[in-house]
Amino acid sequence: MLNIHLGHACNFRCGYCLQATHADGAKGRDAVDPFIERVVPYVQARDIREVAYWGGEPLLYWRRIEAIHEAFLDAGITFDFVKFVTNGSLLTDAHVERLNAWGAFVVVSRHEGAGEPNWEQVARLKRSSVSFLFHHGSLVAWPWFEELKALEDRFSRPFWPYVHWVRATDGCEPIYYLTHDDLDRHVPHLWDLARASLDGHRHATRVFAGHLRDWRATLNPEEGAPPLCHNDRHLSVDLAGNRYTCHHNVRPIARTGELFSGSGPRNENEKNALSLSRRWIDSANCRSCPIRTWCRGNCHLSNTHDVDCRLSKEKHRVLAWLDAQENGANARNLIEVS
Repeated sequence: MLNIHLGHACNFRCGYCLQATHADGAKGRDAVDPFIERVVPYVQARDIREVAYWGGEPLLYWRRIEAIHEAFLDAGITFDFVKFVTNGSLLTDAHVERLNAWGAFVVVSRHEGAGEPNWEQVARLKRSSVSFLFHHGSLVAWPWFEELKALEDRFSRPFWPYVHWVRATDGCEPIYYLTHDDLDRHVPHLWDLARASLDGHRHATRVFAGHLRDWRATLNPEEGAPPLCHNDRHLSVDLAGNRYTCHHNVRPIARTGELFSGSGPRNENEKNALSLSRRWIDSANCRSCPIRTWCRGNCHLSNTHDVDCRLSKEKHRVLAWLDAQENGANARNLIEVS
C-alpha cells in the first residue's frame, strides 16, 4: 500500500485523532506536479497495486488528489485497491462521481459529536463502509448497528460497518485510551459479536471480515515480522517525497528517509525515527510471541502498549475460533498465547 499524505488540515476536531494537534510536518503546501513526476514511474517500476489518500480531511486536498490519481490513470496504471478515508461531511456530487469512477473504497468515519457525514452523498457511493471506533467511552457495537439499520431504511441500500480500536497516541486525548478494566467488559462483547456473526448477523459478520482476512494472510510464526506501519508493503510519503514511520505520523521527527531515491535514514534524527518504528516489534516479549507476524507489535506510538498487547491476544483467540468454526481446525487455530 502506498499511503500518500496531503496535509493535516481538517474541518473536524476529534479528541481521539491519531495525529497530534500540534503536528508540524507536511502542511500540504508542496507542489503536486514534481511529486507526480516522481511517483508515477515509482509506482510503475514496482508494480504497486494499492494506494490510499490521507489527511487531515482528504477532501480539503481534493484537487491535488484528483491530479495525482488522474496522472496514474493517464499513465495506464490500474490499482487493485484505492482507499479513501473521509469524515464525509464535504462530499459533493463531483466527489462521488469521481470516486465511483476510480472504483475507490471509501471509508466514511463516524465521529461522535464532531459533525455528520453528508449521508445523501454517502448513499451514492458504490463501494463504502461506515467506520466506528471502540474506545474507553464506547465499548459495544450494538448501537452502531442500529444506526446502520436506520440508514438502510432511509436509503433502501445496505450500509456496512468498518470497526477498529483507538490508538493511544499523543494526538489522542487520554480519556479515550482503553484500559484493562475496559477490556474486562469489551472482550465478552467481542465473543457475543463472534457468535452473532456465525448466526448470520450481517453487520456482526462484517465487523470481523477484514480483520479475519488479514489474520489468515499474515499469521505465520515461522516468518519475520516488520513493524506495523513501516515495511515494504506499507509506504507512507508526503508530497516532498519524505518517507515516515506511519501515515498518521507525518512529522519531521518521524521521517525515515526519502522514498524515491531509495535512501534510508539520512541523519541521526531519521535513524531514531526508524528505531522508534521498531520499539515494540523488537522487544523481547514481541520476539517470543507467536502472533507477532499478525499484530506486528501494534502501534509504535501507543502509550498503552500493555493494553494493546492484551487486546491483540484476545482478538486472536476470537479470530482463531471463527476460523475454526468456518473452516475446521488447522495449524493456525492451535497457536495459543499467554
